[in-house]
Amino acid sequence: MSSKKRAGAHRPLPPGWRWVRLGDSSIATIIMGQSPPGSTYTKDPVGLPFYQGAADFGELYPTPSVWCNAPIRIAEPGDVLLSVRAPVGPTNIANERCCIGRGLAAIRPGNLLLTYYLLVVLRHLEDKLASRGSGSTFGAIGREHIKAIIFPLPPLPDQRAIVARLEAQMAEVQRLRAAAERQLEAINALPGALLNEVFGEFEPPMDSE
Repeated sequence: MSSKKRAGAHRPLPPGWRWVRLGDSSIATIIMGQSPPGSTYTKDPVGLPFYQGAADFGELYPTPSVWCNAPIRIAEPGDVLLSVRAPVGPTNIANERCCIGRGLAAIRPGNLLLTYYLLVVLRHLEDKLASRGSGSTFGAIGREHIKAIIFPLPPLPDQRAIVARLEAQMAEVQRLRAAAERQLEAINALPGALLNEVFGEFEPPMDSE
């Protein structure tokens, strides 16, 4: 049975969708990271931001703490950064040109694939990617693991609709989270406020000598 049949046997795709493999050069380009010599690293913002792994990842974009003045492997804005060494699976999006070390791979979408749709796919597959890396001594996946990823590819308008819907849902989640945090702050402040209301400016007497 072909990989296409195995992947889609129990869930037929909508019209216009198809199963694709990430290793297909018409879908994406995979750039495996390579760490430059340590002598080229700097804490000063000189050269390109250098990301060695997921430690610098944020919710969506990484934040640099190290720069490199002689980069070897470079990710471009819009590339999806995938952590390939412990931990395997976390993702971010490169929001500027940057140098990537061996703990990362950069996946550059082709004309048929949107960056944010690819990010959604890889985050959906994060646990599976992590399990593939668990078989190695240090917890890692290689180029062949990434090339073997199979996922459903909708037409571009459908990709945009999916991303827009998820962005709206995430915005609502963030709103609810912020509201919950404000409520928690109010709850934590409540005991002190009640004591002040009961005792006012009352101060206990000093111990007698």
